[in-house]
Amino acid sequence: MSIESERHVEAVVAALRLLECFENDVGLRAVDLQAMTGLQYSRVMRLTGTLASRGFLFLDPDTGRYFLGPSLFRLGQLVRPRYDDLASAVRPILRTLVSETEKTAMFSITDGMSRLVLCKQEPMTSLRYTVSEGQARPIASGASGRVILAFGPEALRQRVLKDLPEADADRLKARVAEIRDRGYDVSVSELTQDAFAVACPAISTEGELLGVLTLAGPSGGLTEALTENYVSLLSAQVALIPQASAVRSKPVQS
Repeated sequence: MSIESERHVEAVVAALRLLECFENDVGLRAVDLQAMTGLQYSRVMRLTGTLASRGFLFLDPDTGRYFLGPSLFRLGQLVRPRYDDLASAVRPILRTLVSETEKTAMFSITDGMSRLVLCKQEPMTSLRYTVSEGQARPIASGASGRVILAFGPEALRQRVLKDLPEADADRLKARVAEIRDRGYDVSVSELTQDAFAVACPAISTEGELLGVLTLAGPSGGLTEALTENYVSLLSAQVALIPQASAVRSKPVQS
């Protein structure tokens, strides 16, 4: 690869890093983007200008804040049908889990080197774990991400492990092996302080990972007995996902 080609790739990666800073419809200033990415301010300004000119970002002139632009909405609409059947099959399951636990239930899928929340359901209680659909987190952290690593493709595991320091890679490899043995993972105060997550894999009838079903909430009062109960509920509900998604994906017979 030529030096010029490498520079083009670096520019694309840097632009994507800027877009990945947005997790909801809250505007970010150029200085916010600089702090979140570590890019030079002048480079942030050049890239945001280019992204805005192509409709991937929108600059509010009154506040000086950038928002995700309409081009991303258009692209999202193109890919949405690919996930509609799966999301429609999962939503009733999420509602069941929330009604039985009063905790937040979510379903996450693989998104490159991240795990992405495809759909979620939150309880009506004032104290709850809040998450946004479309939120992405590093795949090597949190219970949901590690379940993806444990039951997802070997190539993904190797790619993640390769990018970690040797000691961290060894610890993650051991943790992933444990998760595969027991069929779930638990995290407490890992990605969010004073919050827990219990996650189980949804496996298709062909043996492939569809995604991860997770219960999350405030960690106060979490006991071993409660954790076991959450695992039992998740295991029962996650078993319904392959059948439900298959039925919804089946073509209508005329």
